[in-house]
Amino acid sequence: MASRSTAGGPSARIDYLVPDYDRPSWGIALLYEHVRLLRELGYDARVLHHRAPFRVRWLEQSAVPVAHLDALDREPSSADVVVVPEVIAAQAARLPFAWRRVVFVQGSFLIPGGLDGAADYRGLGYERALAVLPHVASVVERHFGVGADVVPPFIAPYFFRDGEAIRQQPRQRIVLFVMKPEYRRVGFPDYDIFMRLTRERFADRAGRGQREGGWRLMELDGSLSHALVADLMAEASFLVNLNSHEAFNTTVPEAMAAGCIPICYDAFGGRDFLLDGENAFVFPNHHVYPLVEKTLAVTGDDAGDETLLAMRLRARDTAGRYDVGGTRDALAQVFQRLMTSRAS
Repeated sequence: MASRSTAGGPSARIDYLVPDYDRPSWGIALLYEHVRLLRELGYDARVLHHRAPFRVRWLEQSAVPVAHLDALDREPSSADVVVVPEVIAAQAARLPFAWRRVVFVQGSFLIPGGLDGAADYRGLGYERALAVLPHVASVVERHFGVGADVVPPFIAPYFFRDGEAIRQQPRQRIVLFVMKPEYRRVGFPDYDIFMRLTRERFADRAGRGQREGGWRLMELDGSLSHALVADLMAEASFLVNLNSHEAFNTTVPEAMAAGCIPICYDAFGGRDFLLDGENAFVFPNHHVYPLVEKTLAVTGDDAGDETLLAMRLRARDTAGRYDVGGTRDALAQVFQRLMTSRAS
């Protein structure tokens, strides 16, 4: 497809600089998806990795052009745009190219580390930011020196179940569980506390033959494909997510799309879509004991089935706000302005 004509000429290109990171991550996948959508919109866009011949092996259907910094076909010009994840903002600013720089912020907590001592994005040569949520955009504009446009993420379509399916399909007595291993490595005790108390109580109930026994705790450790996780979420009753420094915290809205009720922390972006007791059970970061107690309560009493069904349907409605059409529309508006303007 021919590239759109821009202020820099018809050959202006959009590069998405992506870390050479080969562990499953929807944050990485979203960078690839932006490129795919921009190409559908008519832009000359591609993924740019650091060292040839790196490619992500886990991302299904990643049929977008991929180039590498150490094997470029031509040096980027001042008409070209590079979109850089917040985690490598300072690193990318040191690259010896004249392109226009845009930072893509998926997590506000990650901003300081990516700045690597710089005061703000403007000082590193960035002219604009993309942000996944309104709260993140506000943080960027108030504290980090550039204007920000919200380009919402989207949930992979295969997670969504329609309302009728959620009403009719019986839920299995399964509690899915996820916590990024990085949190344990830096010493957060949430994982160990949750696992010990929940497993002990589930085992105790089963041993005493209680009616509410038989619940299983299943950890999502990255070994399953994205599509298989979607199938599990369509069957399981709850997802416990103990990540505390995320913005979109992707497995939470994915579970909502499938009718699986999240039990989670508010993290650093949940305020934009989570309502405690309405579409999820939400706790302040690291309030792990109340979260454990809620998990044991909702798995120990079947009397609230109608209440839980209403929550599942409200969660599905919330997740419906994050579809690929919304991301495409936001990208179209942002890049229409950006590629027909000069660098500020």
